[in-house]
Amino acid sequence: MVCSIGDETVGRRMGNTIQQDRALFALEHVQRVISKPLEEQKEFKNVAAELPAMIHMNGLGQAVAFYCSKRESDKGRRWLYECLDEWLRRDGQIYSGGSELLSSITTGNQRSYRLAQVEALSVALWVKKFATAFLDSD
Repeated sequence: MVCSIGDETVGRRMGNTIQQDRALFALEHVQRVISKPLEEQKEFKNVAAELPAMIHMNGLGQAVAFYCSKRESDKGRRWLYECLDEWLRRDGQIYSGGSELLSSITTGNQRSYRLAQVEALSVALWVKKFATAFLDSD
């Protein structure tokens, strides 16, 4: 597994920086929401705006547990949970090949958790930026 904090290699696409990979991944997830009804776009945009702060204040584990607990009743939180789950468990990432994200967090070591928290926060910030830029708020 290749991973590090910052803009170094974490399962990069050929020729892209890790920031480019994060941005592309986030943009793809936000683009999936663009075709949804306006109410769902608003919901996603609102929870995308809160996610980075929630990770920063409460930690990745608590933020993921909260989003996981709301995924049946809240589409925006379900989509963001799935986004983090997909990013952190993809090839070359911290929990690559692991089981569901919440399980990986609770069974992994402290170093993996800290790396995952940095990665999740980085992706969450890109999602927030693209949601703000592309999703309707009226």
